Amino acid sequence: MPYPDKLDLVAHGTLKGGVYVSESHALDFPPCTRTFAVPEDAKVKWARLYVGVWGGTERYTGWVHTTFNGHDLGKTPLLGENDDNPNVYCTGHGVHWVYYEVTDKVSSGLNTAIANTSRGERGNKLDGRVYSVILVAIYEDKSAPEITYWVADGNVNLHGRGWAGTMPTTNDFASVKFEGVIDTANVENANLTVLYLTGTPGEPDYLEFNGHGVGGNDVANSGDDKTYGIDLKTFDVTNYILAENSVLFLRGKDVNGDGKIEEDDEGNREGEHYLHPVLTALVVQHKTTEKTLPDFSVELALHKNLTEGLSTLTAVVNNYGKLYEDDFVLKVSVDESEIHLEVVRMDASGIKKLAIPWNATHGTHTIKVEVDAENAVQELNENDNAFILDAYVMRKPDLSVKILTPIAENGKAKNASSTSTSTATCTKVSSVILGGGVILILPLFVFILWNGKRGKISWGLIFVVLTVALILSLSGCVDKHPVEQETGAGTSMLSYSIPVEIKNEGEAAAMNFELSLYVDGEKSMTKKIDKLEGGEFITEELSIVVAEGKHRMRAVVDEKEVVKEFRRDNNADEITFDF
Repeated sequence: MPYPDKLDLVAHGTLKGGVYVSESHALDFPPCTRTFAVPEDAKVKWARLYVGVWGGTERYTGWVHTTFNGHDLGKTPLLGENDDNPNVYCTGHGVHWVYYEVTDKVSSGLNTAIANTSRGERGNKLDGRVYSVILVAIYEDKSAPEITYWVADGNVNLHGRGWAGTMPTTNDFASVKFEGVIDTANVENANLTVLYLTGTPGEPDYLEFNGHGVGGNDVANSGDDKTYGIDLKTFDVTNYILAENSVLFLRGKDVNGDGKIEEDDEGNREGEHYLHPVLTALVVQHKTTEKTLPDFSVELALHKNLTEGLSTLTAVVNNYGKLYEDDFVLKVSVDESEIHLEVVRMDASGIKKLAIPWNATHGTHTIKVEVDAENAVQELNENDNAFILDAYVMRKPDLSVKILTPIAENGKAKNASSTSTSTATCTKVSSVILGGGVILILPLFVFILWNGKRGKISWGLIFVVLTVALILSLSGCVDKHPVEQETGAGTSMLSYSIPVEIKNEGEAAAMNFELSLYVDGEKSMTKKIDKLEGGEFITEELSIVVAEGKHRMRAVVDEKEVVKEFRRDNNADEITFDF
C-alpha cells in the first residue's frame, strides 16, 4: 500500500472537461464483464481501471487476468501477504485492489472490461470473487466549463481490535489532502466521490469534508444493502469548499467517551468492524477561467536512513495550474555540482515521481532540485520551481558477532524421562522372568521330594535343573546406563545456552537480518533480528544440546547478505569449547 492511513494523490490539474467515474455493481463471480459509457466526443487525457478481488485470507494466492477494449492487460499474480506488485494494493486479510494505466486504451462512447480470476482452478484457494471494476477517466471538452480535479487511491484497512490478526491494533481514520489552492469565489459547484470496499449496513461510519459531515452516519452500507460490501457515492460539497481542501474517512466515533470505538452504553455499535476506502475524487467547477497558465512545483523525498553508497532520491513534480502536456527539464545538484539532468514529459495526471540515482558519500550535503530549470515554460508562479534541503548521509551498518562463554542449563539434558522409562522396563522384564523361575522351581521341588524318597531320580539331574532355573531368575535385563542407550557411547548429553553478542558499529540501522549458529559444522539454529540501530549491540541466547566433550561453535550474522554493510569480514566468530 502507498500509505496505511491516507490515500495517495495520483492525478490533479485544471482543464475544460470532466471526470468520469463509472457506476459500481455488487460482488460478482468471475469472469466479470463491465461496460463504461464515456461521454461522446470526450478526449481522454488520463485514465485508470481498477479491479477489486476478494482473496479470502492474506495467505491465499492466485491471479487476476484483465482485458480492456480487447487489450490484454496481463495475468497479475495475487500473492497476499507476500505481494510485491507495484499495481496491487493488498491489505485486510486479502482485500486486493488492482489498478491499470489505460489512458491510451480508452475511447469516447462504450468501453468494455473483463476481469477473470483463479477461482475454480485446480488447487486454488483464493476466493476470487470480484468486488468491482471501476473506470476513472479525466477528459477534455473545449465546450465544457473549466474544472479543477483531484483523484486519490490506495487501500487503507480501517479496523477495530480483533481484526488485525495477532496484532491487537486499531486503525480508525484515513485522510486525503487535495494539494493546491483555488479561488472559492470562483466556484460554481463541487462534488466529492468516494469508493469503499467491505462496508456493512447498520455499522456506523462517517465522512467529513473540511470538517463537515456528509452522507450521514452510515456512509458505507453496501449500497443500501444491495451490493455486498461495495459503496460508490457522490456528494455535493459546494457549501463546504475552501481554498485548500481535505477529506477524512472515519471508521466510527467514540459516542460514550470510553476511549474505544466498539459499543455505546446501550450496546449499539459505534463504528464499522472493518472498512476499506480505496478511491476518492474531488471535482470543482469554476464560474470563469481560473488557471490560465501551468504552475510547476517540486519537492524532494529522502529515505529516512540515508546511507553512503548508491542511493535513490525521489523528486515529485506537481502542476497546480492549467493542463500542460509537454516537456520540461529537471535538474538535480549536490553541493552545487550537477548530478542529474532529465527531460520529462508532463501529462494530465499533473504529477511526476522521478527516481534520481546518487552515489552518496558520508556527511552533510546540500541538495537542490529544479523544475523547468531553463525557464522555458511560462507559469503562474515562478518562485516554487526549486527545492533545497540539507541531508545527512550516515555510514553504512557494520555488523560484527562474538560468541561469549557458554552457560550450562540444569546440568544434564533432555533424556531424563528416557532414563526412568528404560529402568522401569528392565525392572518389569526382570520381575517377569524371576516370577517364571519361581513358578518353575516350586513344582520341581515337589517332584524331587516325592521321587527322591522313592529313589527314582538322579541328584545330578536335580542340580542341573536348579542351576538353569536360578540363571533364568537372575538374568532379567542387563541395565545399561540410560544415556549410553541413547548415545551408544556412554557419554552424557548436556543442555547449554550460547550467548552471542551482535554489534552494529556503523551509523545506519541494520534491518531484517539473521543470526545462524553452527555446531561441529552443522547448522543448529537461525534467529531473525528485526532491527539493530547504529552504535548499539544486543546479546542473543541460543539453546543447544550437545554430547559431553569438545565441540566447535560458529556464529554467522547476516549470512544471506541482506544488509548493505561497510565491511563483511567481521560477520562470523568461531570457538572450541569443552562442554
